[in-house]
Amino acid sequence: MGLSFRNSTNAAIYIAYAYPNFSCSPVNYAKIGWYRVDPGQTREVWSGYAGGNTFYYYAESSFGRTWSGSYFTQLPSQAFHWCWNVGCTTCRNLGMRRIPVSSIYESYTINLITSASQSAPQTGNTRLALPTKQSTKESLIVRIPRTAKKLKQGKPLSSNRVAVPTKLRKN
Repeated sequence: MGLSFRNSTNAAIYIAYAYPNFSCSPVNYAKIGWYRVDPGQTREVWSGYAGGNTFYYYAESSFGRTWSGSYFTQLPSQAFHWCWNVGCTTCRNLGMRRIPVSSIYESYTINLITSASQSAPQTGNTRLALPTKQSTKESLIVRIPRTAKKLKQGKPLSSNRVAVPTKLRKN
């Protein structure tokens, strides 16, 4: 049981994600990162029941691809575990993607791919995720997570976190 990320690309990927945490206020989500996932590897980042929860994630590859969304928060370059609203002067303001997980699934996998041609048979508890299209425009929409529902909880896995290499850090 848990939340996992699979790297189906040809480059290392660094992942940060956010999960419901009712100790955090006013936004009851915590964020944790960075997890390095090598090509072909799957890394579990959340242990326990994933179903019924909404997670957010941001990922970037060593080839410059990003998997991002419109839920912006500040993320440092070193390993971290903070509430959603915590930031720093050297942090990057990065947008996370929202992933609602149906309550029928105990575990869930986000399969990071680079093209639609990589699509493998998809099961209900696996979501294929293409990189974000590169745009020179700044998004006018900035969102924050809604209040999380109190459901069965798991816990984040804090081991195996690393710093993002300097050459990868996009502003």
